[in-house]
Parts: sequence; structure tokens; C-alpha cells
Amino acid sequence: MPNYPIRVGFCAPSRAVMDISTPALAKLYFTDRGADVVLHDTVFKNVKQFAGTDAERVDGLMSLACNKDIDLILPIRGGYGLSRILDKIDYDVIARHSPVFCGYSDFTAFNLAYLTKTGQVSYQGPNGTDFVDTPAFLTEKSFHSALFNEEWVASFPCKEAPDLDFEGTLWGGNLSMVVALLGTPYFPDIEGGILFLEDCNDRAYRIERHMAQLEMAGVLAKQKAILFGDFRDADPAHPRENDFLFSDVLAYLRERLPGMPILHGLPFGHSPVKITLPVGARVRMRTEKGYVVLSSKEHPRVTARF
Repeated sequence: MPNYPIRVGFCAPSRAVMDISTPALAKLYFTDRGADVVLHDTVFKNVKQFAGTDAERVDGLMSLACNKDIDLILPIRGGYGLSRILDKIDYDVIARHSPVFCGYSDFTAFNLAYLTKTGQVSYQGPNGTDFVDTPAFLTEKSFHSALFNEEWVASFPCKEAPDLDFEGTLWGGNLSMVVALLGTPYFPDIEGGILFLEDCNDRAYRIERHMAQLEMAGVLAKQKAILFGDFRDADPAHPRENDFLFSDVLAYLRERLPGMPILHGLPFGHSPVKITLPVGARVRMRTEKGYVVLSSKEHPRVTARF
């Protein structure tokens, strides 16, 4: 069982929880493993599907971020809501306190805005709901290692990967949220990046439409590689002969971006198994014995308090 001798804060910048027991169960996971846990009031609120008013949700994130006694901040869940409050968050004040953030899905909006405004690295990884039950082994191991290990390392099997060894800025997250930030002051201008993407509830044609928009906006051509995670809903359960599939999206992108590594299989997304990824970190990416290996020493870490 991993140990978390730190102080963890749960906020709710997006949607309200669907099960009122979620905050207590997420808290229990960490207290059972040695952590002190603070639950902001918004994790218990519900205002038109949101976890409180816009002002309350901003206060939840800011008050935890500015609390010197909080080491790690997690959103209780994703959904929708961060887009409404991005312009109300004081990123410079948060950067001065420099807490560690981790979340995914709707939290992509914060990850990318925080990177754009301050250059600070945060994590795409589990939300609070992922700790209601004991997480999958890889999820738990990757999360703990990212927070405490001197070097962040992740790998996944990918037979289609060519021989690779280069460095780039790791960034991305939920595809819908990445595209939603295009043209806003919160979209990072990443040159020579390693872009990772995941999504759910979207068929293959909608995924391709999002990717075409990123390409036409000039984003994709600037990258060194594109990594696709879990797109579990891209294909129908029983594909027919002429169905447009996720494999067609990959073929389209490889034709449009010849020579760029476009790889599928990153263990990340709306699934029980998700590694923790440092958004904005300088990362080395290489292939080794049929695996893609990512590593960095620029990831944010927490220090044991107890």
C-alpha cells in the first residue's frame, strides 16, 4: 500500500458529484495511507449541475492553492465548469505558492491555462473519483511515483513505433477541451512538443474533425510526436464494413503529417487505468524493445511532512 505523508486538498471547479458519498470515500483513501485531507465546501454543493456558483468554485481552487499547508490539490471530478471560470483565476498568485495539481478531463482547461500563463508544470492524472475504490495497480503506482520519485518515467508497448530518441515539451489532455481553448488566451503555443490526447463519448468522425481543426490552426505541424490514449467510444461495438473507425483517423493523420510519429496505446484517459503525466515538462521520448519510454526530471514533486 502506498504511503502519502502529505496534506491533500480536494476542490470542485467543475461539475457536482453524482454520488454524495464520493468526497468521503476519496478522503478515506488518502487518510488510510497517512495523509491529512481538506475538503473544500464546494465538493458537497450542487447549483445547476455545477459544484457551487462560479465564485464559490473559484474560491475553492484559489483558497487551497494559496494554503501553504496543502501539498497536493485534486478536483473531486471533471464534467464541465472550468471554462466558465478560467478568466477569474489568479494564476500568478497560484504560481507563487506552487502547489502540485493533478486532474484530467475538464481539468485539462486548468492544466493548459496554468502552463500558458505561468509556465508551471502540473499533472494530468486521477481525479478524486478515481480514489473512491482502490485504483488500478498501474494508476496507483504511476501517481505515487510521479509525486515522490526523483525521475518521472512512463512506458507503454507500441510495436508500430519507429526508432526514436528526442526531447520535447509534454502537453495535452482531453481532446475536446484542448480544441475548446483554441483562439483563447489560455492555449499554449508549444513548439517541438509531444502532444498527448484522449477523449470519451465521441465517435471517430468527431475525433478526426477535432484533429483537422488542430492541424488547420497550425498546431500539429509544430509537434515532434502525437500520442493517443484511450478513445474507447470511437468505434461502434459491432463495426460494419463501411464504418468510419479510429484506425481511419490515424491513417488520415499519418498521411497529412508524414514523418511525424503518431502513436496509439498511451495508457491514459477515461478508463480505470491511467498513468500520471506532467503537463509542460521537458520530456525525453525514446523507443526500447517494442516500448515507448518517456522520462523527465522536471516533474513537480511533494515532500513528506510526517
